[in-house]
Amino acid sequence: MFFCHLSIKLQKNGKFIDTKSPLFPGYLFMGSSIDPIPWKSVNGTRGVSKAVTLDGVFRSINAIIIEGLQNRCDEYGVLRRLNDIVAADRIKIERGPFADFICTVDQIKDDQRAWVLIEILQQQTRTEVSLDYLSKIN
Repeated sequence: MFFCHLSIKLQKNGKFIDTKSPLFPGYLFMGSSIDPIPWKSVNGTRGVSKAVTLDGVFRSINAIIIEGLQNRCDEYGVLRRLNDIVAADRIKIERGPFADFICTVDQIKDDQRAWVLIEILQQQTRTEVSLDYLSKIN
């Protein structure tokens, strides 16, 4: 079985705390050497609400997809961050006062922060943002 988490920072009572959140809330990935998989037994397992179906037919997820997710996780099942954001990348700010803004990375300050150019009132404004708050877009 495989259960993948994200490491996130939450603000609680004015303080930031590190916590884990499921990558796919409500889903657990399992494998079986039994063919065909006994889906009724899986559905009847304590804690399982239902197996995923498509058009009423139980579907398996390709093992390559699960293996790829497992390779991206550390030994505790937490998804490792891809540090592939570089200057001139288009990014989305995910959290904070500029959440959902699309902007451009001006400079990577250190391994934790970046200077980004945000367009506000038709002018570019340079501001410093945590790399944890950024996601790269194409």
